Amino acid sequence: MRIPPIPALMVLLVSTAAGAQPTAPVAVPYTSQTRPGARSGAGTVNDVALWVNPANPGASRLITSDQNNGLFLFTLDGTEVQALTEGASSSVDVAYGFPVGGGATRALVVSANPTLTGLVPYVADAAPDGGLTRLAPTAAPLDVGVAYGTVRLTRGADGTFQAFGGLAGGGLRQFVLTPTDGGISATPVRNLTTGFVTGLVVDQALGAVYVAQQGQGLYRYGVDADAGTTGQQVVPLGDGGLSSVGRLTLYETSGADGYLVATDPNANAFVVFDRRTLGRVGSFQLVQDGGTDAVELSRGLVAYPGALGAAFPEGLFVAHDGQSASTQGENLKLTSWGNVARAFSPPLAIAQQVDGGTTGDGGTTGDGGTAQDGGGSVIVDPGSNPIGGSPGTDESGCGCSSASVSASAVLGLLALALLGRRRRG
Repeated sequence: MRIPPIPALMVLLVSTAAGAQPTAPVAVPYTSQTRPGARSGAGTVNDVALWVNPANPGASRLITSDQNNGLFLFTLDGTEVQALTEGASSSVDVAYGFPVGGGATRALVVSANPTLTGLVPYVADAAPDGGLTRLAPTAAPLDVGVAYGTVRLTRGADGTFQAFGGLAGGGLRQFVLTPTDGGISATPVRNLTTGFVTGLVVDQALGAVYVAQQGQGLYRYGVDADAGTTGQQVVPLGDGGLSSVGRLTLYETSGADGYLVATDPNANAFVVFDRRTLGRVGSFQLVQDGGTDAVELSRGLVAYPGALGAAFPEGLFVAHDGQSASTQGENLKLTSWGNVARAFSPPLAIAQQVDGGTTGDGGTTGDGGTAQDGGGSVIVDPGSNPIGGSPGTDESGCGCSSASVSASAVLGLLALALLGRRRRG
């Protein structure tokens, strides 16, 4: 048999690896669900956020944005506890430690409100039966007159509160949020020319803003206002098994490690990328035990690394389900991050809070700061015993966007080629 020359052999190996397709998503069982869209019919929930109760993490709240009704708050067992129906909501996010006067801080919640055409701020009350209260209720929304489809909050390197808003007609605007006497002001500091923004996530530790652009893929921009306006496409559609891209979230295991998770609504899956390299780790679907009623057409997700009471001691993953067979509508489905991690082989990392979950912003009064904000978490070995479902074997856990050929296989083939040359000599 004629052995191909080494250059031809290398071309063959590279083309084989590049042409391989990512493996199928692994299945992750969800453990509970809610009914956030029941009162207004299907197709109304656009986003979801998590507010972590600093006094009792098990009493934290899920917040859904509803394009027909506004904001709805739910306990982690799915019970609705508050409805804020002052117009529609297309997106919602939470930041911790916002000063409200008298040395106290609260969690700041901002809703992108198409009805009021602006960004509407609220603060969260950590009392046992507390909820959201509009900040400066008689004031106009932030950047009034502008319609936003997406909003994400962050803390700047200088400690300032900042917001990124994806405009309904395309483009991205960055603000600095400043506490005022009983209210808040927003100063635009940068406009980015983008396509239609379907998802946003801010990675302050790595200095990046990731923007999901409809029909294009994932782009990365610098997080600072003076970082320029040019973005870099980091994951195009069709690469890394990403057939479409919607909302984004981070799962942080340390200051710089963890995962970027993107919804792929066309595939009804969630694609996991390494936070440092953006190499594809794998993908998963949320399914009911028994394989029915999987999450479909998701328009919102949350990944949280800290313990949230007895129900979620290994963190939380939440996804919006746009077609829930079990509720005849849409809802949120919840599972432990441990279930997600152990579905992969090798397992993904799991973060745990240190010292009982100390606040991340200094622990000031009313602060909702968590280990996710302050980096108070460690990577632990997830072990081999799954909490729910069976360990998956479909995903390799490698940080690459296509199937790879092992180093030993490459060396073996090169050795065969050299041996063939020597024999012919």
